Amino acid sequence: MDLPDILGRNFLFAKLDRAELEQLAAVVHQQHYGQGDIVVREGDMGTSLYLVAKGGVNVTKMEGHFLAFLGSGGFFGEMALFLGSAVRTANCVAAMETDCLVVEKAVLDLFCGGHTVAGNKIYREIIRVLAERLQATSADLAMLMRGQVLDQAQVS
Repeated sequence: MDLPDILGRNFLFAKLDRAELEQLAAVVHQQHYGQGDIVVREGDMGTSLYLVAKGGVNVTKMEGHFLAFLGSGGFFGEMALFLGSAVRTANCVAAMETDCLVVEKAVLDLFCGGHTVAGNKIYREIIRVLAERLQATSADLAMLMRGQVLDQAQVS
């Protein structure tokens, strides 16, 4: 696998130049998962970001509710990069043979500290993703709350 190429195809790292991608690729590691393997478990502590290089994962809640499928180019675990002790909020299970690039928080912190321009590019994209996900969650919550208000009004 050409790790710099895989990193560069993911929009979190797409603004890095080839030299920055090669330096980052040198500090991430690959992990292979067989179909049905648990990549991350809801409730466990997390310290790393996962990029799906090949294959895909199903994201589910502990109760079995399906949330999403993340295929090649997808990623998860970004909150672990910002919180000292991030609890995984969902299960990620390999839906097929899957290869992930794993970016540990400590490794990314060192990389970004030593490569401030590249670090700013990476963190801007991660912040944008977090903001988009927060916005979507807020919209979902507002919809749920509207439904509860309507239900309460009908009961009254």
